[in-house]
Amino acid sequence: MGSTNINLPQTKIWVRADAWGNSEKEFEEAWLVSVRSLRGGPLCFQVFVPRYSACYDKVPIQCIYWKLPELGSISFRMNQLQMWECISGEIELWRKELLKECEVGVRIHDKQFTKGHYWFTIDFVPEKRSSGYYDVGCATVLAEHKEGNVIRLINGQIAVYPNNRIKWLETSLSNSDSLQRVPPWKVADDLEWLEEWKTTDNNVYGDEDWYY
Repeated sequence: MGSTNINLPQTKIWVRADAWGNSEKEFEEAWLVSVRSLRGGPLCFQVFVPRYSACYDKVPIQCIYWKLPELGSISFRMNQLQMWECISGEIELWRKELLKECEVGVRIHDKQFTKGHYWFTIDFVPEKRSSGYYDVGCATVLAEHKEGNVIRLINGQIAVYPNNRIKWLETSLSNSDSLQRVPPWKVADDLEWLEEWKTTDNNVYGDEDWYY
């Protein structure tokens, strides 16, 4: 079951100080606490800042650094680091164990691939379904659903991108040729899935001998 706020791995990070109105050239040591999903908007991070013994819960993604950036390194904007808005107000966290810490190439907007390493995944789930609410979002719409893979980019920032913008550089399971190929896959279609899920014969459940 998802939640609007979820805990994040206890990790020391650096926050670019323009997150709270100071200079973007300054960085504050902090610890990741949690992340909140704002449907139709960006993810919102909470951090604990030891220097002030205080939490700040409105850090935008462009101000989160997993390592201090090198002098002169490029920095990406919010809409480059999280290209798609949150499609639900409820999220859950998990990790693809097969690909943990895997080197990746992320296609940031229309730029060339930027390298990084896979960290964990934030997935969007239907809102308040366990409470009997009818979800009006698109978390269950196959053609629209996208999970957010959290990537530690080489410039120190983190990015949240879906599978179709990432190349997984798992050298023990793939080869250099596969990195150049674009999958000829089409977008999943809800109607096709529904048709496949329907009973294809004339038997009605309950008429079978083995209906119990």
